Amino acid sequence: MKFFLHSLLLLVAGLGLLATVPSLSQTFPNSNFDMWVTRKGIELPDNWLTTDEFLGGLVSTSTVTKTSVSRSGFAAQLQTKDMAGVGSIPSFIVLGTAFRRGPITGTTAFGGPPFTARPQSPQFYYQLSGPQVLADSAAVVVLLTRRVNGSNTTVAEASCVLRALATSYTLVTRPLQYTSALAPDSVSMAFFSGVSKKTTVGTTLLVDDVAFTGTITATRDAALAATVSVSPNPSPAGRCVLNATEPALLAAPLAIVDATGRVVRHEEAARAPAATRLLDLSGLPGADILCSYSQANT
Repeated sequence: MKFFLHSLLLLVAGLGLLATVPSLSQTFPNSNFDMWVTRKGIELPDNWLTTDEFLGGLVSTSTVTKTSVSRSGFAAQLQTKDMAGVGSIPSFIVLGTAFRRGPITGTTAFGGPPFTARPQSPQFYYQLSGPQVLADSAAVVVLLTRRVNGSNTTVAEASCVLRALATSYTLVTRPLQYTSALAPDSVSMAFFSGVSKKTTVGTTLLVDDVAFTGTITATRDAALAATVSVSPNPSPAGRCVLNATEPALLAAPLAIVDATGRVVRHEEAARAPAATRLLDLSGLPGADILCSYSQANT
């Protein structure tokens, strides 16, 4: 049975690597999808762009619709649908009011609204259903950027592929990975009903109550030079060894979280810093997990 480490959250006490505040950070208009407007004859969530608008209203796909199946008010419903002569069309919603070139989806990207905070994590609630939903790979991408010398510079990013069916609203929290000490000036965010090469008609993703939590100071970036590696990855027996350029990271308490941000294992701090640390996940369910890590201050 193969085990992959999905998200290794290193809770580092007293190192001053990261300062966090466990509260909602800066947000943006219509983050709960309660406000809808009509543009080009299409009903759309205000302050968001959709597949239907991207197609210019030339083809009425209705891939993104308002639904009262929500946590309160309304939610956005994204559906993969069949388009005659084309095939299955996955849907997306993108934060912002204008299409432009940029980093979030390759050659075509989207300019988000002004955003100057440095939050710890984006979070949202979702429902997910469909005949081949796991193969379709519904996903979310979040970018904090800053315009520097005429070009967009990435300050932080987070992405997540939704690997679990959800018949009721499920919370997802994904830590942002900061690569710059700059303060951002805008936020880009996109949700997709599918990102695989071959999507399936009928996949349905509901999204509601998007927010940011916590605040990270610029001192976080001093810790980026400290790296953690996991080997072997995958581990047939569910046991792997952690290595780090900063031994204090390995001595810190550990929390293992799954794809939805749910904590599935806690481990106490090691008695003394060491060059390696054994992680035994053999007692956890053998779901495929991807390796990543972040650092936090307890």
